[in-house]
Amino acid sequence: MNCWARYLLYLVIAILALGQMLAACGQKGPLYLSDTSQGGASQTAPIPGPDRSDEGLEALDDVPVVPSEPESP
Repeated sequence: MNCWARYLLYLVIAILALGQMLAACGQKGPLYLSDTSQGGASQTAPIPGPDRSDEGLEALDDVPVVPSEPESP
C-alpha cells in the first residue's frame, strides 16, 4: 500500500540525514587528544559555588517589616 505519509517520512529522514552530512563538512582541523602531561591540571574553569557575600542585600533595608500579631492569652 502506497501512502503519502510514508513518502513524507522518507523525505524528512533524507533531509535530516543530508543536513547532518552538510553540517559535518564544516568541521576543520585534525582530530587529536589533548596533552595532559603539561602541569597535570585540566584547562577547564572551576565550577562556581553559591554566592555567600552580602552584596545586594542593601535593597532589603527599604522593605517594610510587618509586625506580627500579638498572641491572645
